[in-house]
This record gives sequence, structure tokens and C-alpha cells, in this order.
Amino acid sequence: MFKFLKRQGTQKNKFDRKVLRKNDISLLTLDERWNSLFSNTEKSPEILKAEEKLKELLKEQSRLIAESKESAQRKKTCMDKIIKLTTEVYENNNEQAKEEMQNCEKEIKKINERMESIEKDLENMPDLLKETNLELLEHTVNNVYLNIRAKQKRVSELETLIEETRNKLKEYIDEKESLSQDNTDVYSYFHDLLGGEELEKLDREYFG
Repeated sequence: MFKFLKRQGTQKNKFDRKVLRKNDISLLTLDERWNSLFSNTEKSPEILKAEEKLKELLKEQSRLIAESKESAQRKKTCMDKIIKLTTEVYENNNEQAKEEMQNCEKEIKKINERMESIEKDLENMPDLLKETNLELLEHTVNNVYLNIRAKQKRVSELETLIEETRNKLKEYIDEKESLSQDNTDVYSYFHDLLGGEELEKLDREYFG
């Protein structure tokens, strides 16, 4: 059905990642239609694991962005402080101001190193999210299609049962009509033979 699926022997289907990378597949955990797939179907352990991994990556991305903004603000604060200390350091030769400036410079160096690391992590995040999203999609398709196959089998079973029931119902209807007709014929015969008055006596005696 899907050209991007590859059958790996008896293993579960694997996606052709080269094909899917060309497609703009939304993050499944944020997709209402994906979530609705499991309104009547349980998620497999593989889906739960991949879903949690994707959620954690999104949390980490948000955390890194927040840290990057906070680091940039700290760096600006240090740079502003250095500017304010310039006069005391270079014109008044204030030793305390020199020490404060040196501390600010060390802090800026640490912040730059951390910001560089954060930038690399954020650059890698889209690929990590995409790969994890595709992994979740693989498990989703396998899980959902196994359920579809099971439901198709049950539909086939129900169709057989419905057909059997339909045939049985027809037999019951035919039997009912035959018995009713027999009773009508017999009743009609005795009515002609004995008369209505005698039939009423027999009815009271046998049917109350």
C-alpha cells in the first residue's frame, strides 16, 4: 500500500527514511488526528517509548531556547558592567574595579562556551526530532495496521454469522408460516364440520 514501507523478512515494516525525509511530516504528538487514532486502540509499548522520547526532546528544545535567552541576558549584564568599570580601571587604576572586570570577563568566556554548546544542540535538534518522529510513525503504522487486520478478520467472522443468522431466520419464518397455515387449515375444517358453537367449547377447554 505504501511505497515507503520496506518488508524486512518476518520483522515489522520499516520506512524508507530517504523518501519520508522529503515529506513535511508534522510532529505526531502535536497532531490531533494522530492522537484520535488511539481513542479506541491501546498504544503499544514501542509507541509509548517513542512518544515519550519525542516529548522529552521537545522539552529539551524549549529548555535550551530558554537557557540561550537567559545566557544572552547574563552576557549583556556583564558587558554593561565592564563598560561601567572602564573608567575606574583604566583612568583611576582601581584594583577592586580591575578584579570585578576580570570576573566579568571570565563569566563572559564561560557564557560564550555554553552558548556555543547550546547552539550546536539546537542545530542538531530538528534532525533528532525528525528521526524520532519517523520512528514513532513506524511504530504507529505497524500498531494500527495490526489492529486493522484483526478488525477485518472479525468483520469477516461477523459477515459469516450474519449470513448464517439470516438463513436461520428464514427457516424460522418459513416454519412459523407453515405451522400457522396448518392450524388455520385444521381450524377451518373443524369449523365447517362441527360448527362455530362447538369450536368455541373446544377452544375454552383446550386454550382456556
